[in-house]
Amino acid sequence: MQPISPHGPIKVAVTIDDLFLWDGTPIPADRSAARTAREMTDAFAGHAINGVYSFSSTAPADGDPTLYKVFDHWVETGHHVANHTHLHASLNWVDAPTYIADIERTEQLIGRWTAQAPTKYFRYCMDMWGNAREKRDGVEAFLRSEGFTASPLSAWFYDHAWIVPYWRAHKLGDREALAYLRKTFVDTAVDQLRRHVALNWAMFGRNPPLIWLAHGSPIAGECMREILDRFAEGGVEFIPLEEAMADPFYSVQPIVTERFRNQTQKWADAKSVSMAGIPPQILSELDNIAYIEGHSTGEVFHDILLRLCNSMGGEFSWPGWD
Repeated sequence: MQPISPHGPIKVAVTIDDLFLWDGTPIPADRSAARTAREMTDAFAGHAINGVYSFSSTAPADGDPTLYKVFDHWVETGHHVANHTHLHASLNWVDAPTYIADIERTEQLIGRWTAQAPTKYFRYCMDMWGNAREKRDGVEAFLRSEGFTASPLSAWFYDHAWIVPYWRAHKLGDREALAYLRKTFVDTAVDQLRRHVALNWAMFGRNPPLIWLAHGSPIAGECMREILDRFAEGGVEFIPLEEAMADPFYSVQPIVTERFRNQTQKWADAKSVSMAGIPPQILSELDNIAYIEGHSTGEVFHDILLRLCNSMGGEFSWPGWD
């Protein structure tokens, strides 16, 4: 395998969002959050990765408190839990006080796990830091006053787009589709990491440490070991989130935007640098796999996001994944 970067090894902090997924997300009947968490922690152990932060909204546990046992396993295996709000709404949709109240709500629920982490991290849902500077500054002031550090993302591969097709393929018993989805999931993870690294080199002439994201989906659990194997083969060194966050690359948010952007993409927008191949072309193809009428990714997630927004009394808007 070719190196991820021709300019030397890459440092990557692995983080996981939404071990419970979003309330209403379809998953195969034989899969669970507990199983996915075990698959992930086993994969981390295979690469001696410790201290992986899980940023999980907690609303799904309202109807199933046994989900919190996932956090017990996560911490017992050497990893950490952090705040990701309760309902997983975008700050774009609501005012700062409403968003802050949702942060406080989930902290009351997960405090016994977050207290065991070396750093009190928070992650904005969908890495959306708000569509107005005043709104973002209000939330940031609250976070600082409560001892939180906001952790952005700087590399992702749009892994949410495989969740619904994976469920459809399971529902239809389509083994060929499942094999295709697994292969493209892993290949896209590697391709998008490579592209994010190249983009940063083009902008800064160096490889800043990257904060990488996967969600707690069944397909991510199933493929995590292979992804990490491929990363390691490509010259990735796995580091703690704290080490990545110490880099000046993360010292500021480059822009205020309502768009779906991670830190690398925000820098690219700020510098007017083209993001070739980000997001990947395959996103437009996945809904042709194991198609079930009424269950495209767009239809399923639009309903979920709209419900989240309405539950907070917000004003729904979605700029698209690009």
